[in-house]
Amino acid sequence: MTTVLWFRRDLRLYDHPALTAALETGPVAPLFVIDPPLVYGRWASPNRTAFLLATLHELDAALRERGTRLHIRLGNPT
Repeated sequence: MTTVLWFRRDLRLYDHPALTAALETGPVAPLFVIDPPLVYGRWASPNRTAFLLATLHELDAALRERGTRLHIRLGNPT
């Protein structure tokens, strides 16, 4: 069985308790959902969006080095 690990605010691999627990059960499918208000809402800014995308790119690269990838979806997380 594959466990979906939903990355929300903690976008790191090192010392990540949920990731550690998920890996103990078997394969993991890393997921990040881009909530439209984060990139289009009143609190959004070009700098914040660029930082988020760069961080997601780095996380995906680190996951690919470990044989998996970050699944990114756009939409309401609920």
